[in-house]
Amino acid sequence: MPFIAPIIGAIAGAIGAIGSFTIGGLAVGQMLLGIGLNVASMLIQKALAKKPKGPPGGVQFERQYGADVPRHVACGLVGIAGHDCYINTYGSSNKYLQQIYTLSDYPCDGLSRVAINGKWATLSSVPDPEKGFAVATGEFAHLIWIKFIDGRQTAADDYLVDNANPASRWTEDNIGIGEAGVLVSMTFDQEKNNQFPDFFFEFRGAPLYDWRKDSSVGGSGSHRWGDPSTHEFSENPIVIEYNYRRGFSINGDLFCGMDMPAGDLPLDKWTAAANLCDENVSGEPRYRCSILLDCMSTHGSNIESIALSCGAMTVDGVEGSWPIVGSDQPTVVTFTDDDLITTASVRYRAKRSQSELVNSVSGNFPDPGNLWSMVGYEPQISAAHVALDRRTRDLSIDFPQVRSGRQAAQLASIYLYENRYEATATVTLRPRFQVLEPGDWVRWNSKRYGDKTYIVTETQLMSLDSDGPRNIQLSLQERDGAIYDAVSPPPVIVPTPPGMPVYLNEVQDFALAAVSISGADGRLAPAIRASWSGITDETVTAVEVHYYPTAQPSAVIVKTVQVPTTVTLLAEGVISGTEYTVRTKLLTDPARVTALSAGKTVETDTIASDVDVYLENVKGDLRETLMRHQREMDELRDRLEILAAGTADATGASAERHSVARRFQNATAIAMREMTASIEATEQGLVAQAAIVDAVAASVGDISADGLRKIEVVTGSGDVVARLVDMVRATIDDDWVEAGTVVEVGFEGGDPLKPFSRQLFLANQFIFTDGSDTARPIVFEDGVAYLDQVRLKQLIADEIEVIGKFDAALILQNGSVIEDLIDVDTFSRFEPIQYTFSRSVSGGQNAGEAWTHRGTVIVDKPSDKPCIEFVSLETLTSMSGTGNATGRMLVKRNGNDTDVNAGEEFARAFTTGPNQTATVSETRMRGGTLGESTIRYDIWTDYSLAAGGSSSGSVSFKCDSGVWVFR
Repeated sequence: MPFIAPIIGAIAGAIGAIGSFTIGGLAVGQMLLGIGLNVASMLIQKALAKKPKGPPGGVQFERQYGADVPRHVACGLVGIAGHDCYINTYGSSNKYLQQIYTLSDYPCDGLSRVAINGKWATLSSVPDPEKGFAVATGEFAHLIWIKFIDGRQTAADDYLVDNANPASRWTEDNIGIGEAGVLVSMTFDQEKNNQFPDFFFEFRGAPLYDWRKDSSVGGSGSHRWGDPSTHEFSENPIVIEYNYRRGFSINGDLFCGMDMPAGDLPLDKWTAAANLCDENVSGEPRYRCSILLDCMSTHGSNIESIALSCGAMTVDGVEGSWPIVGSDQPTVVTFTDDDLITTASVRYRAKRSQSELVNSVSGNFPDPGNLWSMVGYEPQISAAHVALDRRTRDLSIDFPQVRSGRQAAQLASIYLYENRYEATATVTLRPRFQVLEPGDWVRWNSKRYGDKTYIVTETQLMSLDSDGPRNIQLSLQERDGAIYDAVSPPPVIVPTPPGMPVYLNEVQDFALAAVSISGADGRLAPAIRASWSGITDETVTAVEVHYYPTAQPSAVIVKTVQVPTTVTLLAEGVISGTEYTVRTKLLTDPARVTALSAGKTVETDTIASDVDVYLENVKGDLRETLMRHQREMDELRDRLEILAAGTADATGASAERHSVARRFQNATAIAMREMTASIEATEQGLVAQAAIVDAVAASVGDISADGLRKIEVVTGSGDVVARLVDMVRATIDDDWVEAGTVVEVGFEGGDPLKPFSRQLFLANQFIFTDGSDTARPIVFEDGVAYLDQVRLKQLIADEIEVIGKFDAALILQNGSVIEDLIDVDTFSRFEPIQYTFSRSVSGGQNAGEAWTHRGTVIVDKPSDKPCIEFVSLETLTSMSGTGNATGRMLVKRNGNDTDVNAGEEFARAFTTGPNQTATVSETRMRGGTLGESTIRYDIWTDYSLAAGGSSSGSVSFKCDSGVWVFR
């Protein structure tokens, strides 16, 4: 054979097979079997050897960077964080970003799902032609786009080329032939999308050649090995191994795989194995594989990982190489002791050493439903063998290439019970048994060694002398079809075994108590004390405590408490005066299935709001800071008085200036500091003044920027002022923008009864922030204050305007959400009171009307319930040509219908407009008065129209109002 497939022996763990032909007692046609013989023993040896790198799997959580990344081929359904290999920003202020993640170094079938910051994203159904599918919901809706690159592209992406910054970063030569990946496009948003999110991609791997769908080799279909366009996505592990053995190529470059010729892979045997993997078991294929084939790893490591996903063995024989999938096999022949060559020795071993045995197998597999996290499959424990061995012999087998919990548990069961069929033998049979091959199941009905089924692991032709017949020597390993049954183990009868160990299922004497705890600042907070009896079960390592508000069962918080601790405080997320449900779950080693206990409830203590304490602490801190600054200012004043005492006694002015400047062509840069002090005698008396001015300026042509800082004090006759000024400005041509601060204190006209103290800010945008990435600042912009996450002790407002929906059900009180603030029975919005009136004139007409009563509405409400009243008015005037139009409207609250008096109006709308159309809409809201059982509204209007010549005018009014009543 031109290539010998790597395999792992059950005992020696060696890789490879040897083909030879000799005369006499040497091996002839020797063949070895590998992974399926005793996976448990092999893994024990690997654990002792501390092998640093595990076999390839189907999930990769760590994002990769840089160029030194091994190439890999993704097969099956795979989850991966990707290789971040390109990033580009473009547009005004670099608002738009492009990012490419490489997923596989071979074309792939398609993208399945995308997770952003640990949550699966919902994508739009219609793609953008350049960016792909937009994120449709959540905080990144229409801010992120996902475009899958399948690796079959033959030209550079125009979207990447057109927006490369600079243009040389992505050109027409950047095609990425054969590279599958994802193009992520993002739009910067200051609140929602201001940093790079974490991405995780679930995708369908390489389209694979399936000889069963190739009519040219006996299959049925259009698949052809040399035409990748005919290949299809497959999770069948045998199909994946066949393609790996043939090799993966891009443009004729074989970069991954073994490059075995098709003649060395007998299709009849490969077909039997592949069909077995496709069989339906519990609604899914018997065996599936998810794997990132490592192009830098050994062939043995890749094939070992594929074989581990289907319990397969590899046979390397004269005919070639083929797999035998883990399943019950028919017995091809039965022989007895009479078929043995009596002069040849028989080597028989009934049991393995204790170090090679296991009776419990557990481990993890990647769960796509849990964001591909490694979770535990159902542990496989042979209770009978635990009793027989008199202790637990655990073995951990992870299946990173298996994405099904059922399949992982089935494989763990197979490897557990393979290990417990322990008998091995070497026998020599008559020449008629030369047809046996490695992998065949045979039955040896022996009077001495028992009636058992074996798998042939090795064959060699033997002759006892140079002229004797060629007998066949077989190496045998015990096997049984029960190994491949369902996950439940077959019954094993042992004589008078000791009793089974008793495992704890939940904590004992579980108790809850509501307590209050004190923080570092002395404030009280609610908490729950949970306790239980000491745990004596040695397999229990920790207790998970699950707690949540009884009314919100989905808001679960989990705390893990290590054994032997039996008391814990639950404080995180706990709200005062609320009923909580608490449950427990045991964590064990070795892992076994445990369930959550029945929930117990407890109501937390009611603790007053901490707003008063917090504000009092802030007030104290502020007072201490101000007093410290006052002491420092007093010390500074003393020094200035000493300096003044040694100064020459005279009026006049002194000035000192320091400056630096540079000029080149049309550019200038200047920095200057000037200090002045003066005393001037005026008719009103002496005036003393001192100032320090720092100034900087830089310009290039018509573009300039400058800054000014000035500290000035003036005293004597007139005002007494101390002033600090900071100003900055930037200019382009005649356009400029500036910002600054002015702080000043003093007394008007030197009168101690007229002090003033003020600080002025000049800026288009004024921001408070604590400087952290997570802080939400307070912003003043264009005359509007934007505040987020504000907590007020008391709110008194003359007028409240609500934009959007006013959801009273989310008002916070004492740190808890009151969901039933609104009384459904008494809460009502009365049907809008609508009054619409219109009047028009034309052709030199005049029309007018003084204040006229239009209607009265009386609203009944519970006198002891608070309420919110609202009135919305709209006045429209229109005039063409010459003339004018005036419209006024008001609503009187609890007035009368006879006249309009001062102070009675609740809201007013007023417009006037010659030669124009004018509309005024005004909405007023106010809190209702307690003790009122009725509220009266009277609607009044007043208008005048004067149209000259051919002009015309009109006026109309509209009024809506209502009342909300609260609990």
